[in-house]
Amino acid sequence: GKGTPTGSPDKAAGDAAAAAAATASTGDWRKSVRQSYRSEEVRGVAKVLASLEPGATSASKLMLAMRFEDSIFQQASSLVDYRKRLTKRLKKVQKSYKPPPPPPSSAPSASDASSAAATGT
Repeated sequence: GKGTPTGSPDKAAGDAAAAAAATASTGDWRKSVRQSYRSEEVRGVAKVLASLEPGATSASKLMLAMRFEDSIFQQASSLVDYRKRLTKRLKKVQKSYKPPPPPPSSAPSASDASSAAATGT
């Protein structure tokens, strides 16, 4: 019994663009997207997110970027749609982003306000 190889995995992966075009109509385009391609996108998103926040690194934004990318990946109807949505969402984030407020300093005024609220019954 000769063991015949069932197609090389490299050929199966094929050209991402061709695969995307072929699967765009079937709705199962996600299977054709390589994980490495998505990782690239996630890294790009993390970079953008990190650039918006002073002191943030893309590593610190990686989890957020993964969730961001995954939600778009699930919503998109094709690879082209995915790319479009990703770009659009990132632009929106860049426009509307407000860095988180600085941590409250331990100023006495804060505790004054809380004690005043407590006694104002």
